[in-house]
Amino acid sequence: MSEDEVMVTIGALVAGPVWWTFTLIGLGRVATLRRGAVGVQALTVTISLCGLAILAILKTLASFDVVDAPEYQFMYGVLGLAWLRLAQPFFAFAGLNVRDDLVERRNTAAVPAVAGAFVGLTLCYAGGNIGDGPGWWVVVFSAGLATAAMFAAWLILAQFSGAMDAMTIDRDPSAGLRVGAFLAASGLVLGRVVAGDWYSAGDTLTDLAAGLPALAVILVTALVVERLARPTPQRPRPPVFLFGAVPALLYLAIAVAAVSAMEWPP
Repeated sequence: MSEDEVMVTIGALVAGPVWWTFTLIGLGRVATLRRGAVGVQALTVTISLCGLAILAILKTLASFDVVDAPEYQFMYGVLGLAWLRLAQPFFAFAGLNVRDDLVERRNTAAVPAVAGAFVGLTLCYAGGNIGDGPGWWVVVFSAGLATAAMFAAWLILAQFSGAMDAMTIDRDPSAGLRVGAFLAASGLVLGRVVAGDWYSAGDTLTDLAAGLPALAVILVTALVVERLARPTPQRPRPPVFLFGAVPALLYLAIAVAAVSAMEWPP
């Protein structure tokens, strides 16, 4: 490993596994006092599964010099955990606070949304690792584009629908399912479009632009669904299956169909 790769590994180790450990321990202490253990447990399981998913990608679909190199798998694995941890504070801009909603307020409706957000981020990061490339900065660039696009879509959803308020204020579990599925579906599409061998920054931007119509379809669908599915005085707690599970499956189906229609990169 080169000197810059060693530095990246050390920095990612601190910002990833170490920071996550202290974060989860701190949240666990608050949860003990406020009986919010379910949220902390769900967060711990989600991060663990996301880490395993990243490792699986690194062992199978990453660059040729990574799939058979444990030291690079470790570097990109801890970088992935750091990616998730450093992205978490930005959830608040969309109206979702992990500590407040999961632990302080014990809002179980937010659990699937938090899980979906981390799954979406994992897919964005995993896509940046798929294919051959010259170094870690390629992964950061590609995954960064996908992550930025995912957050942009999330902010639009939060701004032009009542999904976040329905979940965080009304504690509507259906809204939590819809938001979580929307973020996971967005991450699937965006992770796919930045996957593949690296050629140039311009080509990667072109690939991202080619995937934006599929993302737009998911976003527009979500905006329409939110107008129909949000809680009302006559329907303060919409049925979870019809107003939560069905739209969630719809978002994921659109994403899977879009990804299936794309030609797999060489």
